[in-house]
Amino acid sequence: MRPEPTEPLPPETLRMWFWSAVIAVAVLVAGALVLAASVGALMPWLPLGVAVAGAAYVALVPRVRLRRWRWRLDDEELDIVHGVWRVQRTIVPVTRIQHVSVQRTGWSDRFGLVSLHAYTAAGETDIPGLRRPQADELRDRILAQLRTPDDL
Repeated sequence: MRPEPTEPLPPETLRMWFWSAVIAVAVLVAGALVLAASVGALMPWLPLGVAVAGAAYVALVPRVRLRRWRWRLDDEELDIVHGVWRVQRTIVPVTRIQHVSVQRTGWSDRFGLVSLHAYTAAGETDIPGLRRPQADELRDRILAQLRTPDDL
């Protein structure tokens, strides 16, 4: 049996996910206020309900998400476990990776973080919220493994 990956994401990822959730909930509450105002007396409790559910989401989901996110890169595979409501484990053989990129956005730059993207013929696998030096080192390790001759 394969051991679970143990490498966590940095703590700055929690701040990024927390503030992303706060912004999303604020937009939802504003939308609920607009809807309740346009409908009138039929939905006076909608904004309050959205705000309470949103506060619970902001308080719980980013923390659970960070606690569950684990990854590991060895000589043969990239192993990732993540999820809040449904925990998913993805194992990507390094030999199947076609190319790797490190992506930063204006939002992730505010927290000093980037995402690593590994592409295979089957799709894309991401590790969000890495520090730039760590993501660059992972990218270089994967690329170095891809440049080694096949054992065939």
